[in-house]
Amino acid sequence: MRVRTRAWLLLVGCAGAVLWAGGPAQATGRPASPAPGPGSAAVPGGSASPASGPGRTAAVPGTGSAFPVPGPGSAVVPAFPAPGPGRTAAAAGGGSAAVPPSHTGPGPAPSPRADLAFHGHAVIDGDRMEVRLTPRDHGPAAVPEASVRLRWSVGPAGAVTLSPGCARTGERTVVCGTGALVAGQAGEEIRLAVRLRVPAPEVTLEVETVWNGGVTDPDRSNDRLRVLVLPTGDEYSF
Repeated sequence: MRVRTRAWLLLVGCAGAVLWAGGPAQATGRPASPAPGPGSAAVPGGSASPASGPGRTAAVPGTGSAFPVPGPGSAVVPAFPAPGPGRTAAAAGGGSAAVPPSHTGPGPAPSPRADLAFHGHAVIDGDRMEVRLTPRDHGPAAVPEASVRLRWSVGPAGAVTLSPGCARTGERTVVCGTGALVAGQAGEEIRLAVRLRVPAPEVTLEVETVWNGGVTDPDRSNDRLRVLVLPTGDEYSF
């Protein structure tokens, strides 16, 4: 009887030792996870992951994947859209960096404005026609140089007497330079004398600016003129 009792107690003790050695993992059928040690962190529902450090990863619960974990002194920089002109972008370490606007370059400067005008007198005495023409810059900008063209409806019989700065460009056409014009002032007077080929009951004189020095003229009505001159010896103003 004593032998049987001792054998039964020994059997129970062995079974208890086996169950204690297998632990909960053998009872549930799952492998045991090692206890977290230094440099590791437990992840709920998964195995232990190393603590944050350079080149280390952490498991994502329920996915079986891992992601890198930043180490000491590093910061996660979130993704952001490419900044446009005048915006700021987050930089590593929590600061911000200004993004300069894109350089488009300066546009062309607007041309200066100047109202160029011509005033004068014309007279026909017999077969001779004389013209006096005065350019004027009404401003606001100055005109560095300008050219004016004069054309007669009747051709000259011979040479044309011209002021300095004038040149004959056709049988009935002359182009003259005005020189520099100051805003709000008149320029030098231009004088022409033409002997007409045949006596005419009337002559049409055309005056037109062909070059205004690169300025913008807001009023072209006073530098494009058509003047009808009769052979009466009277002076016609325009």
